[in-house]
Amino acid sequence: MADTSEWQRVKAAAPSFGVSLAIHLVLLVVFAMITWIVVSPGSEDRILSLAAEDVVSDEGDTAPGPSGSLGGPAAQVRDLTAQRDLASLQPPAPLPQAMDASIDEMLKVGAATELPAAMADPAGGLIKSLAAASDLPGTGPGTGLLPGTSPGFGEAIIGYRKKGLDVVLVLDATDSMSPYIEQGKKRLKEVVDVVTYLVPKARFGVVAYKDYGDDYTPKAVKVLKITGDYQAIHKFISEITAGGGADEPEPIDEALAAATDRATMAWRGTAKRVIILVGDSSIHPSGRKKAFRHAAEFARGGRGVINVIDVGGAGGQRDAREDPKPDLAQIAESGGGKAFLLRDRSDFWRHLIVSVFGRRYEQDVNTIIEMVTKKK
Repeated sequence: MADTSEWQRVKAAAPSFGVSLAIHLVLLVVFAMITWIVVSPGSEDRILSLAAEDVVSDEGDTAPGPSGSLGGPAAQVRDLTAQRDLASLQPPAPLPQAMDASIDEMLKVGAATELPAAMADPAGGLIKSLAAASDLPGTGPGTGLLPGTSPGFGEAIIGYRKKGLDVVLVLDATDSMSPYIEQGKKRLKEVVDVVTYLVPKARFGVVAYKDYGDDYTPKAVKVLKITGDYQAIHKFISEITAGGGADEPEPIDEALAAATDRATMAWRGTAKRVIILVGDSSIHPSGRKKAFRHAAEFARGGRGVINVIDVGGAGGQRDAREDPKPDLAQIAESGGGKAFLLRDRSDFWRHLIVSVFGRRYEQDVNTIIEMVTKKK
């Protein structure tokens, strides 16, 4: 009786067991298919493609998505695809070590590093200086300004162009100076051409001096204020006639008093100021201290410089000397410049140009002189 009851319970539960078994088998099949889809090649593309087809709606791609951003479901799927593609990209290969180092060097040029040798100006000019002056006339590649000259000279010229350059020639006009005055008249155009080639807006002034009692009384000086009118400069120098100066000392202090005075000469406030004193005599004893004081005040704070050309080394009416006159050398020292003893009279006009820019740039200036005078 008990066996019959047990069999009846099993028989009654069979349909339920069959249904449960069928459900589990279906689930196993579904899970197996999902696993195969996920791990098989290209499955991600198919899933995203199917998803894109399923989510396209009448709202279009510009409908707001669930996050509130522009772009409907289809657009969001495409975004996911794009992100997947970007993530799969490999980072770019690093630059070769030599090329990377070269670029690093180039990036440091603006600080204190020199350009690589292959990029340096083969003529000796400085590419940095050329770049700094690219907006200035007469500079830059192909213009002939810096090739063949030193980097320091190029940088100095850039500074003159930015700030301006005022030059005053203080010229002994006594009788012994006749050869140099005449040469100045003949070569003045070349002097002005070279200086204005380097600094196009350079201006010039002149102070001529003789001894007391000669033509230029009562202070023994004749003045042309600083100007950019080159015809006026030529006219002034052309009218200078050497004469007087029977005794050796001259009133150089009077000439320096006029040349260094801002109002008398119309010096510009920001311009580089240069005085070139040309002579062959000492100072009257009564004026020595004043001459040195004028020179020192002019040079104070780097505002100006006085260079001296002592023509006494070339002889003439007076015997040739081996050293500059002590008074003339002291004027240059007090004025922050250099005294030069001229030995070859025919080179006076060249040394006049050199004295505008400084003796340390003599080779550079001579290079420019040859270039400019050949063009004329």
